[in-house]
Parts: sequence; C-alpha cells; structure tokens
Amino acid sequence: MIVKPLNKDGALGAQIAGLDLTRPIARAEFAAVDAAFREHLVLVFRGAPLDPNQFVAFSRNFGALQPHVTKRYRHPEHPEIVYMTNVKPDGSYDRAGAQRGAQAWHSDLSYDVVPAKCTLLHPLALPDRGGNTKFADMYAAFETMPAALRDRIAGLRAEFRYGGRHGYSVEVLSEAARNRPSVVHPMVRVHPDTGRRAVFANPYHTVGIRGMARAQSDALLDEVFAWCAQPQFQWEHRWRLGDTIVWENRAAWHQGPRDYPTDQKRVFLRTTVRGTPTH
Repeated sequence: MIVKPLNKDGALGAQIAGLDLTRPIARAEFAAVDAAFREHLVLVFRGAPLDPNQFVAFSRNFGALQPHVTKRYRHPEHPEIVYMTNVKPDGSYDRAGAQRGAQAWHSDLSYDVVPAKCTLLHPLALPDRGGNTKFADMYAAFETMPAALRDRIAGLRAEFRYGGRHGYSVEVLSEAARNRPSVVHPMVRVHPDTGRRAVFANPYHTVGIRGMARAQSDALLDEVFAWCAQPQFQWEHRWRLGDTIVWENRAAWHQGPRDYPTDQKRVFLRTTVRGTPTH
C-alpha cells in the first residue's frame, strides 16, 4: 500500500494505492489505512468501481454505519446507503436532491447528539465539468488562528440543527426531522483519537453560541468562519468514476458547489460512520 499526499503541504488529502477495495481487508492491512486517515483527514481510492454490497463492506472497515436522516434517498436494499443525486426516478432534475450537496461549509451530522466520524462517497454518474468537492482542515485553522480569537472561543458551546441559523435545505427533511430540537457541542472539539483540537462549529449547521445574544453570536461566528474558510486550509477533490473517498467529520469541513450543468447527472452512493460523543 502506498500513501501519496495530494495537497502541497502534505497534510490535507492523500491517495491510497495498492489496496483492493472489492475484497475483505485484513485488520493489519487496514491499520495502515487508519493511520493515513488520522494524518490526512481525507483519503482517495481510485480506479475501483464498487457495487452497493462492496461499498457497504468497505465502509464498515471504518466503523458502524449510520442511516441518514433523509429517508427518501435511502437505497432500497441497503438502508446504510443514501443516494446523493440530482435526478428524480423519472429522469427530471431533482432540485432538493441537488441541494443536499451542501454549498456551505459543514461537517456531516454535526446536528446529531452523537456526530458522525466520517463519510464515504462513491460516484455512479458525473457531469462533464464542475461538481468537485472541497475540504478544509480545521486542525490547521484552529492551530494558526490568532491567539486573541482562540481565547474568545475557548470553552464555548454552540447549538447545532440541520440547516443552522440560515435554515439551509430544510425542505428535504420530514416534518419530524425538521422539528427535532437543537443539540449542543463544543465550538472547538478535541479529537478522540489524536487529542488535537479542531474547530467543530460550521456555517451550515450551527445555530448560535450558547449564552450569547443573537447579534453577538452571529458576529463571532462570522469572524471564526471567515478565518476557517481561507484558501490556505483548503483542498479540492476532482471526481473520476471509480473513485471512493472518505473524509473526517471531526476535524474537517467540506462543501459541494453546484457549479455543474443541471441537465447532467451527478449521482453518488454515500455512507456515514457513527462517531463518539463530544465533550
């Protein structure tokens, strides 16, 4: 197995070569993948088309799988898989489905009581341009943050809900899911495996900071998010058919710009791996 960093600074994003995703992976062999995941936060595996059974089996190497809150996009035979698609069954454009590829920076399931560990995607259809996925390293964002700003957010806790303070994409949710109460997590999270601190609040799912008036909370969140969204913390993955990608939700943000032609299919299989409680 070969680990090839994909970002110029060697931190965010790495390609794994020499691993057959279509067969069971021995625990000792996967340990090297897990080490690369902890270091690089995003791993890319190329040139291996997978069927749903193979995709679920590979995903389970990272932990127990968690069904997504939007039930209408779940795979009919594999509830662990949700389709990320811009196409309805009749072939027409699915605006709500396309919006689930969130344009705002976020980490998946940060609105859950126990947020997700990681997410995996595998494309079934891609447009001929656009539709890439961007990632941002929240370790680096926190560690290089001006000390005064770090001190202001130290120990703060924030409320999270699907769609956050701006109500992004809530139309894809059922009424029950739309009415779920907010959950509370630290703005800065200590990673359970590495012990490093990373910004966990994110623009898409954060509602506000506990104990602050709305205007004060919004101003501080805007300042933090502007710092974290700088280009030096980012890396962009350009999709190819046969890719499988896994990304960290506890120490990285991601976003999916809708910059591709709406008359072209963009369809993925997606799984999400259960995480551990925040503290």
